[in-house]
Amino acid sequence: MSWNWLGWVSWICSILFFCYVIHYIRVHQLMLIAKTKKVVETSLMIRYIILLLVSLCWLGGMLYLTFFRPVDINNHQETRTSITCKPLQMGNKSDDFYYVLATRSKSGKHPIVSYTYWTGNDKYTTNSRFGSVSDGSRIINLSASALPWDKKQLEKEDAKTGHAFAAVMDVKYKNTVINGLGLKANRNAATYTLLRVPSPEMVSER
Repeated sequence: MSWNWLGWVSWICSILFFCYVIHYIRVHQLMLIAKTKKVVETSLMIRYIILLLVSLCWLGGMLYLTFFRPVDINNHQETRTSITCKPLQMGNKSDDFYYVLATRSKSGKHPIVSYTYWTGNDKYTTNSRFGSVSDGSRIINLSASALPWDKKQLEKEDAKTGHAFAAVMDVKYKNTVINGLGLKANRNAATYTLLRVPSPEMVSER
């Protein structure tokens, strides 16, 4: 059983508490006006502010943990990483043989929009944000160098396939309390594809 149930409970309680605070302020303000004809009372205002701060901090914390907390791929206390390697299949286009089909954009900061490749008779596509091509002497290019690759596994696959394989790194959140509070326990955090080709000529552009 994952810790995500704790996140759901915390979300429900934080929303209910916020609604309670709004209701509490409204009721007490109406009572204050009815009894004393006053709109402001110092002790009540302090109580309102404290309750609002607590409820907003609770909601803000849940928003951060669920939507805005960045994933640290290299933190093995929070995430677990698996790498799957598969040999690339060669394709052809007008007598031009290639392993990867790169789609380029005519405008924008990132000229390459997506990479398409085949492995195991299946077609896959990844974009330039979550994938890159390595066509030099180094298996791991600069774009993918910050990720925790298993270099021995990649070297073995590189020798086995003749420098033509796809390495897909899947990063999942571990089943921890902090990940559960963000509703992320056991869920996918990131996927990155490293496409290894023997030379730049094995990448066809369109």
